[in-house]
Amino acid sequence: MKIRVYSLMLLCLIFAAVVCADDAPIQSREHQIKAAFLYNFVQFTDWPAGKLAEPNTITIGLLGEHPFGDAFDPVKNKTVKNKRLNIKNLGRFRKSFPQSREGHQTVDDAGKLEFVNYIEQLRKCHVLFICDSERENFKAIIDAVKGYGVLTVGETADFLDFNGIITFIPGTEKAVFEVNQKVCEQEGLKISSKVLRLARKVITDKDPAVDKDK
Repeated sequence: MKIRVYSLMLLCLIFAAVVCADDAPIQSREHQIKAAFLYNFVQFTDWPAGKLAEPNTITIGLLGEHPFGDAFDPVKNKTVKNKRLNIKNLGRFRKSFPQSREGHQTVDDAGKLEFVNYIEQLRKCHVLFICDSERENFKAIIDAVKGYGVLTVGETADFLDFNGIITFIPGTEKAVFEVNQKVCEQEGLKISSKVLRLARKVITDKDPAVDKDK
């Protein structure tokens, strides 16, 4: 079993090995590997038909202060599932409507529409990577996209506690990740068993926490 999992890990990291320069800084390599894994998550995830029916694109949204830089350059505009891959920078999460010019708490119609459109951008993402800079907003963000078939991915050890779907575990030499299969199924998503076998932990309905041998 360990040999099989190791072989799958090698296959998953082939793309990362191609895009990561040997002399790149450690932090840069880390995010290049994460970018490669996000690309593979797209390849090995099935979304509801309605989620893929709209524009001819699959969108990976990046929310928060992220240091990806040009890590996604090798995959920008590539074709995945017969659709163009779109990488979208969404900036910091906006928690509320803009205030009126007078500084009161009331909000005009234009401000409401602007905020609604912003939330709609998050909901249209197929994958939403939520950086650790947004930790105080995890619950608000995940609540905002709940029920819209968004594969939420984080990079903090407690991300799954907020009903995120996948999280990279910080402080590990390689891109070790865990999966909340229960929330994944609630969102109508199906992650390939090839990915689940690579996860350190998979949370399911039947077993709250299934740890894998490293």
